[in-house]
Amino acid sequence: MLSLYRNQLAGQQKKVLLIGSGLMAEAVIDQLLKRNDNFVVVASAHVEDARKVIQNKERCSAHHLDVTETDELRKFVKNSDIVIAYIPPQFIVPIAKMCAEIGRSMITSQYTFPEIRALEQECKKKGIIMLNEIGLDPGIDHLATVKVRDEVYAKGGKIIEYESWCGGVPSPEFCDNPFGYKFSWSPFAAIRNINNDAKYLEQGVQKYIPASELLYSTEIIHVNPSLQMEGYPNRDSLPYQELYGLKDCQKLVRGTLRYQGHCVLMAAMKALGFASEEVIKVDREMSWFEYLLSNIRFESCSSTFLGNHHITQLANTIDQKVFTLAQLETLLTKVFNRVFSQYYYKDKSEEQLYKDAEQITYTLKWMGVFDPKNLILNNVTHVHNFAAHLQTLMNYKQGETDLVAMQHIFKIVYPNDPRVYVKKSTMVKIGHRNGKSAMAITVGVPTAVATQLILDGVIKVTGVHMPNISEINTPLYEELKKEGIYCEEEDY
Repeated sequence: MLSLYRNQLAGQQKKVLLIGSGLMAEAVIDQLLKRNDNFVVVASAHVEDARKVIQNKERCSAHHLDVTETDELRKFVKNSDIVIAYIPPQFIVPIAKMCAEIGRSMITSQYTFPEIRALEQECKKKGIIMLNEIGLDPGIDHLATVKVRDEVYAKGGKIIEYESWCGGVPSPEFCDNPFGYKFSWSPFAAIRNINNDAKYLEQGVQKYIPASELLYSTEIIHVNPSLQMEGYPNRDSLPYQELYGLKDCQKLVRGTLRYQGHCVLMAAMKALGFASEEVIKVDREMSWFEYLLSNIRFESCSSTFLGNHHITQLANTIDQKVFTLAQLETLLTKVFNRVFSQYYYKDKSEEQLYKDAEQITYTLKWMGVFDPKNLILNNVTHVHNFAAHLQTLMNYKQGETDLVAMQHIFKIVYPNDPRVYVKKSTMVKIGHRNGKSAMAITVGVPTAVATQLILDGVIKVTGVHMPNISEINTPLYEELKKEGIYCEEEDY
């Protein structure tokens, strides 16, 4: 296999090794193949996916690679000029260490891990760069933020508040499920993100939101006159005050965008245990109905929040002939006792709770929870089971498009001027019908462009970096603007 790889690369000037063949890979490949002096080697544990992604393309090849096989990984890295790691986070560090050992620059859209930061001196010694966080978010968000920061600082101004919001959702015409969401990237990673705590800065004070309250901590974000979304804080925003050099900021938050109503509904699923990291262990096949009953087995069978007539009304909306009305009422009672015990619901009237219960019941029906033919997976975590099930229901169909929304909000002051200026930096992209998704384009193209700039010697810095310095950001922003990937700025 490796000898074939060498033959295919013979005479090629620039050899790009792309490790991974997931949803973003094709956008990377197509961007790199715009240059005739590039040859792209796609190496993946899922070689059939790799072959599919390069189908009908020239100057590229597909190969099997298990990155845990150190000798094989070394051969591929050694026979390449540069490496792009598009692979789950747990495999990034070994690839980075191999690149540092051999002396190959590496680009990834993943966050910068401490183990990669530790390679700083080795990378400088080898004259290479480990460029992390170059996709959409993280990636384009860094470019847009640093651009505004540099312009404000050049005029002697201060940024006193900063918000960064980003999310990928279905285009409105294809938003046809209760969650208002479809998967344009890893379903498991997308669902697992709701288990993260969040930290941010508000009025100069560090704020902490535990994972149990995260999805109830939303605010309305007016992306543009036709697009109003909800946002919630994403992980730890605090380090970005230093990373962005926003020393005067009294508010700093980075968050996730979704269509309105998504978060409280997903929080209900989380309250039912669907996002738990515990492993499911059952000794027989079990339906989702049985799973839900057993998963909330400690809840009272007496309705605490809804009247019995409401429970009966909801049970009668479930069209199935396997379970008795009493069984359905028992399950729904337990469901709503569990969900409505969350603090978010404490001040709601019973009528308000009933409206929420209608939406939750509808969602459970849509998920097929009351269909005994729908079986749970065994020996996986609850969150893996949930993500795998939703993946069967929430993938994009042929011809459907997605939407990516990103917005940064700056509050700025200048010397001898009492006014507070507001600047918004916004990007909204819609995917191509029967083509690449907006998510794939906005993640993959920045990665590929950064790779090209390193190959061409335009980006010359060495060491471990994210795109937050002018030597990287200025040429990268200019090239991406040519591709139509940038944020429009507006002053208020």
